[in-house]
Amino acid sequence: MSIKTKNKIINIFVLVICGVLASNPYLVVAQQDSATGKDPEVQDIAQQIKKQQEAIEDLQEKISSYEKKIQSKRNEALSIKNQLEDLSDNISQTKLEIELSHEEIKGTELKIASTEKTIKEKEDEILSQKEKISEFIRILYKTNQKNSIEILLSNDAFSEFFDQTKHLETVEGDLAGILKKLNIVKDNLDKEKIKLSAELSDLKTLKETLTSNQISLEEKVTAKNVILEATEADEAKFQALLVQVRAEQAQINSEIVSLEKALRAKLEKSGDKTLSDSSGQAFIWPVPSKYVTSGFHDPDYPFRRYFEHPAIDIRAKQGTSIKAVASGYVSKTRDAGLGYSYISIIHADGLSSVYGHVSCILVSEDEYVVQGQVIGCSGGTPGTPGAGNLTTGPHLHLEVRLNGIPVNPLNYLP
Repeated sequence: MSIKTKNKIINIFVLVICGVLASNPYLVVAQQDSATGKDPEVQDIAQQIKKQQEAIEDLQEKISSYEKKIQSKRNEALSIKNQLEDLSDNISQTKLEIELSHEEIKGTELKIASTEKTIKEKEDEILSQKEKISEFIRILYKTNQKNSIEILLSNDAFSEFFDQTKHLETVEGDLAGILKKLNIVKDNLDKEKIKLSAELSDLKTLKETLTSNQISLEEKVTAKNVILEATEADEAKFQALLVQVRAEQAQINSEIVSLEKALRAKLEKSGDKTLSDSSGQAFIWPVPSKYVTSGFHDPDYPFRRYFEHPAIDIRAKQGTSIKAVASGYVSKTRDAGLGYSYISIIHADGLSSVYGHVSCILVSEDEYVVQGQVIGCSGGTPGTPGAGNLTTGPHLHLEVRLNGIPVNPLNYLP
């Protein structure tokens, strides 16, 4: 081998080693302590993330403070002053939660930008090193095409032959080491991609939380306005409203239970097996939306101190078509004008469903309906037909009952 060829191999080898070590932070043993060799853009993103985290922690403290305040008020006697303060605190807390969601989204977007930049750098680095190593291997392979006799004959002395052979063995060993280190770079790149996937998933969840908080804020503001309008912030009017609402709830519950029993007894006496034929039928969602704004026995339900929330509230625009969750007989339709209107249907296996705040009713009592049949229209907007005295805005109030007792509808919905 000529001195020129040997030097070329050595130069390329040095270039590869220096290139890998200089550009790959995972392979550098001695890291720089100062900010001098760090990417200014990465530093800037890191500083922004730090500020976002500080803002997030500050908001979390304020939210926690409101939560303690709200909990303490729940132990006080229910009065108009207490109720309005409670709703105001809830509104303030929700506004902070919205602000927190915005900050968390910004922080996650910064992390995503940083991770994407790191991934791009690693991909470029790997590509560059692959090109250098390919050239290295090509020359090494070309050199290795000579057999031992050819190398011996091309050298003037045995010692030169030995040195050259030993050098090639060393170069091959070092190349294997470089490839091993590049595998480490690739492994770290894969980890960064997994990290990015998790950050993107977090971002989606945070945006969903933001939407949820915005809807929650609308409902709490509506609830406060409804109370103010009904009572004019007067204690006597508020207590009268409480009596009226609780009496109405008790009457509706009694009505639903008694009419269900009566209709089941009537069907059994007549020998009607229609319900039993649909035994085991799985429920479907009654409206296109599956977005639950208030859960079953929800502790954050604005009117929980008036009565327990025996249903789930599903977000639905005013006038959305309501479908029967399962086949069955209509046991009750109540059109109360601007009061609380509802539809009750009995199903097989001791189950029944109740649809509240309906703005229109399209079925009749004792009528048999099939699963998915449109039975009415959703409502809930204050001051509209079927909304009733207490409402948090447009939605469908859905109850599921087992032997007349309210159970969590989410246990039956897909």
